[in-house]
Amino acid sequence: MGRYPDRLHAATQFPRLYGRGAGGRAQVTLLTQSTVNPYPHIYLSPHLDDAVLSCGGRIWQQARAGERVLVVTVFAGTPPPSVPLSAFAQALHTCWEHPGDAVAGRREEDRAALTLLGADLAHWAYPDCIYRQSPDDGFFYPDWESLWGEIHPAEGRLIEELATRLATLPLLRGGALYAPLGTGHHVDHQIVHRTAAASGRALTCYEDFPYAAEQQSAPEEEGWREELVPLSEEALEARIAAIACYRSQISSFWADAAEMAAAVRAFTNRTGSGRPAEWYWKSTRS
Repeated sequence: MGRYPDRLHAATQFPRLYGRGAGGRAQVTLLTQSTVNPYPHIYLSPHLDDAVLSCGGRIWQQARAGERVLVVTVFAGTPPPSVPLSAFAQALHTCWEHPGDAVAGRREEDRAALTLLGADLAHWAYPDCIYRQSPDDGFFYPDWESLWGEIHPAEGRLIEELATRLATLPLLRGGALYAPLGTGHHVDHQIVHRTAAASGRALTCYEDFPYAAEQQSAPEEEGWREELVPLSEEALEARIAAIACYRSQISSFWADAAEMAAAVRAFTNRTGSGRPAEWYWKSTRS
């Protein structure tokens, strides 16, 4: 990925499902298999924007067709208030204009975006990588370069917990689980991709936008089939409008919302050879 050296994002809270109730008002329900009807489509989003950035058009089209969609943000938890933030995390909060509770603000942005697209959402309690640490190792990812490096050795337990958690997702039999391809090599994207790929579920991977705009996307392993999903103009506009809901994150990648809209339109048109589209890769091994 082009790394956007002076920018980025974070995120993170727990298995709550925010459904659309009467009048479009959000309802809060515990996300358990006993209380949630299975979904034909579940998207795993490392952070509070990734699924919308990459798949917003398809999500909108699926919801518009009457198909239920759930977006699960894995790293959506609030960091422990008793532990000071790293200087790196503090700098990012300032960049996002969230000097206080940045995660709470980002969750509100996510709710607005997914309500616009017509999807349900769940926020898991795992903190974003910029907050994770241990008494022995300190902050696992204390600077920009570490975000794009290798997964910290101490993350093994987290990956095991995520694998157990993925097994409980309310995915309809024959339904599709979507996960990031890992383009750009962001550590949280790597973790989600690795865990989903090992889950045994029928997996579909998506391009990590905007990282994919600067780096070619393709699975590193064999056993994947390409899938090009055309987008209607209305779906493309919905994706752009949903991305604009993440106001704190726009400056991480673009000068303003207009530049973002132009970048999304250019990327999707390039993907579809002149017509808006999104690339996906379906596993042929499950």
